[in-house]
Amino acid sequence: MTKLSPTGKHVSLLCLAAALSVLLIFAILAAAGAPGQAATPKYGGTLRVVGGVWGSYVNNMNPLTPQHLPPTLSAIYEGLFYTNMLTGEEVPLLAVSHEWQDHNLKLVIHTRSGVQWSDGQPFSAKDVAFTFNYLKKYPALDTLGIWSGSVESVTATSGDTVVFTFSKPNTPLLYYIGAVPIVPEHIWSKISDPVTFANPDPVGTGPFVLDSFSTQVVTVKKNPHYWMKGKPYIDKIAFPVFSTNDTALMAMIKNDIDYGYIFIPDPEKSYVARNPKTNKYWWPVNNTNILYLNTAKPPFDNAKFRRAIAMAIDRKALVQVAYYNTVDVADPTGIIPMQLKRWLDPSLKKLAFSYDPAGAAKLLASLGFKKGQDGKLLGQDGKPLSFKLLTGAGWTDFNTMANIISQNLKKIGIETIITPAPWNTYISTLMSGTYDMAICWGTGSGPTPYYLYYQEFSPQFSAEKIGENAQSDYARYTNPEITKALETYRESSDFATQKKAINTIARIVLEEVPFIPLTGRTNFADFNESRFVGWPSASNPYNAGDPQDTPGAELMYLNVHLK
Repeated sequence: MTKLSPTGKHVSLLCLAAALSVLLIFAILAAAGAPGQAATPKYGGTLRVVGGVWGSYVNNMNPLTPQHLPPTLSAIYEGLFYTNMLTGEEVPLLAVSHEWQDHNLKLVIHTRSGVQWSDGQPFSAKDVAFTFNYLKKYPALDTLGIWSGSVESVTATSGDTVVFTFSKPNTPLLYYIGAVPIVPEHIWSKISDPVTFANPDPVGTGPFVLDSFSTQVVTVKKNPHYWMKGKPYIDKIAFPVFSTNDTALMAMIKNDIDYGYIFIPDPEKSYVARNPKTNKYWWPVNNTNILYLNTAKPPFDNAKFRRAIAMAIDRKALVQVAYYNTVDVADPTGIIPMQLKRWLDPSLKKLAFSYDPAGAAKLLASLGFKKGQDGKLLGQDGKPLSFKLLTGAGWTDFNTMANIISQNLKKIGIETIITPAPWNTYISTLMSGTYDMAICWGTGSGPTPYYLYYQEFSPQFSAEKIGENAQSDYARYTNPEITKALETYRESSDFATQKKAINTIARIVLEEVPFIPLTGRTNFADFNESRFVGWPSASNPYNAGDPQDTPGAELMYLNVHLK
């Protein structure tokens, strides 16, 4: 069994793996029940889940492609393990343990015995090795970047052991390896074009199998071959599709839907207040909304100027007006709340910026910026400072924040022109670096702050010239000290070493302000408890409020049961 030790290292108890792995999952899922629930959950029922807000389904159940549209992935297929990005906890699924060897150049994974595919064929480590080598053979399927992450080979060395060999250490890749849906070799080895394969009769190891498909609703039913005895509690899941968020919300209010991953404006008033006994939501912060400043353009290439911008923004107002206080102000490091205590050195807080418009004006004056007679701040060329602020067209929360930020900056003499753009224009403008300021989400997220910092500051994701695409470093900020710290983190599996690397980066982020964290960004998990209970919550975060078609949703489907 793989457990997370106090130091963050993984300890493998192989002699107990086969028996204790099942017991551990039962313990996790049993502990997930809400206080006061019966010791033996009630079986039966069809869980009704908002399948999506796009109008109709396309019959493509290929779990290895982004085009997978019916939200059945986490019900039918499983990965090796699920890592809760809020808590860092690992739940073993098709793997029972793993260990790093040879100075972190080898990852040894031990797979679960006694598992069957939903067609009754036995599952083995060969299926795992086949899946990962399949991603290498068809790079378009490698959406998590496994083979671009220094993996050299994946081999099944026995019936229950898979060995990943690396050209150089990359321990954070474990998170992505665990999330890859494993497919059966006896079926997929015969597929001539897996990139376009629609997989109309999916075969997986998950708790459910396909029951019926239509363009408006997809239904799955219990998998009779599922390896976790006594699970799931529910008989079926129906995934009806909706045309808008509003129609999905009304279905939840009418008790026609049990779960939906939808944004609800002012959820306390517009949803919970309608029936506080049944209408619940849990929106855990899993990412950060960020104001990106294009550091490839002056004056945003000046760290003190960026800090002045940060000090001028009333981030509490953003939380109150754009998000109805359902999230909090983001930490200036960008690290999400549930990771702060474990990863951030408290002594660094003295370096953080805070809302101080007068201080921002004073800092700008110290940089030589002067105001004209009309109160507008003048640039080095004597012209008033004016910047475009990019947001997404129709994105209510982002546009609300943009309006507040524009008002805040006007008070210190800086004009902003809000420029909402349709998606294609928005993302191409960000990536090409042809913007001044932009509101977007953090481009990386995971169970530790590394995943945010890696995507935001690794040179491989950046670009030197405006017009060249940056994959995710939209601020176009790199720093050799950060690059070295990221490398140190990747090479180690020791918590103390990794934490020191994270704090090196956090210190630079606080000092240099390469981006401005605005508010928390959440998962929108909404529940109706008129029929089912056992949902994840702040007091029992057995998953991270994950959407219905991501790996963490499987834990929800295994835990939820009739009242």
